[in-house]
Amino acid sequence: MRDDAALLGLEEVDDGRFRFVVADHLSRLDGRLYGGTAIAASIVAAELVSDRQPLWMTTQFVSTVEEGAKVDVHAEVLAPGRRTNQVRVTGTSDDGGIVFASLGATGHLRGDGLDGGLERCPEVAGPEDGEPWTSPFAGMARMAGVDDLPDLPTHRGFTKLIEMRAAQVLAHPDDGPGRVCLWIRRRDRAPLTPAMAAFAADMVPMAVAMAFGVVAGGTSLDNTIRVGEYRESEWMLLDLRPHGAAGDYGHGIAHIWSPDGHWLATASQTAAMRPIDLAALAAARADRH
Repeated sequence: MRDDAALLGLEEVDDGRFRFVVADHLSRLDGRLYGGTAIAASIVAAELVSDRQPLWMTTQFVSTVEEGAKVDVHAEVLAPGRRTNQVRVTGTSDDGGIVFASLGATGHLRGDGLDGGLERCPEVAGPEDGEPWTSPFAGMARMAGVDDLPDLPTHRGFTKLIEMRAAQVLAHPDDGPGRVCLWIRRRDRAPLTPAMAAFAADMVPMAVAMAFGVVAGGTSLDNTIRVGEYRESEWMLLDLRPHGAAGDYGHGIAHIWSPDGHWLATASQTAAMRPIDLAALAAARADRH
């Protein structure tokens, strides 16, 4: 958790109170706070105040801030127990406005307790066979028949922190439109943790857009993750499975697997879907750098 805190720039300023600055690697491609950063910071803060492993965390997005802004994070143990702590985490901007609000739980896992994964992992080729996934918009642009996709800046925003490779799916237990499998690791190749898994899993809206064959993104209303028996590894498989959309609100999940097919966690999102002007996005990022 201390390594995750350093990666996020999450500094403890008082008992249960932390702060981080929205650096480039913690932002979206448009320079605003990346949703994965908010849930990852919430998980790390909850771990630090409870000294327990994360069990689940859900983060509601209330507002956003731009790159360079400071975010204060307050983590409170609402219900302490011998095994389980119920935790609340709130992120606020300099003016005191709420940026995100999170609820979750941490706990001590029993080594001899009920254990095992019940979902089925897709059969995929290994990360060494995957092509670099240089842009989260490239795949859905191809699905939508956009041939003149502009070159988006690489290693910008959250892509500076994580490397993504397309996983070749050989067999999928729940085949359907918009299923996307990505191999993900930290660019420094440090082992992935539940916080970093939540950081990387903020991609369900992309899968929803691909399922409907449109070039669109999503303004996340929430990010949620439920964590199983977590095994640290360099790579993880992000198994995106969109559920559907209603009135421009998209829903879906992402199962997270170890390279040997062990279920690590399941993330989910609801997002307000919106069309993306890829050329404008590329120009905006180029202007910022």
